[in-house]
Amino acid sequence: MTSYPGGPGVSGTPGAPTRGIAGGKFWAGAAAAALVTALSALVATVILRVFDLMPLSPNWLPETTVAVRFAILGFIGALVAAGLLQLLLLTTPGGDSFFGWIIGLITLAMAVVPFAYDAVMGDRIATSLVHLAIGLPILGLLPGVADRAAVWK
Repeated sequence: MTSYPGGPGVSGTPGAPTRGIAGGKFWAGAAAAALVTALSALVATVILRVFDLMPLSPNWLPETTVAVRFAILGFIGALVAAGLLQLLLLTTPGGDSFFGWIIGLITLAMAVVPFAYDAVMGDRIATSLVHLAIGLPILGLLPGVADRAAVWK
């Protein structure tokens, strides 16, 4: 086994392998992660409704149930995050670390934003929990997808 100073893919190391992404494998995994994120949002919303809590829902989506609205947002959000992750991995050293910080901070912000609204406190907490149910699967699943779709050239 050949070892490279500073690890594989370090710029300036002659003959060092570079990391790439198998696009088809990555996007298949990203679609699966998006589905899990959508289901997570759907289940979280349904559970909160059982406790008679109504998450605050964006009005700009087509008229449908609140659970479906959050599932749609979760699915789209996961696909957008996958695009960001692929871009960071292909252009930025340590892109997966930056991705973790970016998604973590966005998730934190989205969990706090509902408390700025003038609504019942229980509904604000419910909205915050649904936002966490969307952000955490994205943060937890997509880096693993990228890691498994990595190819060394």
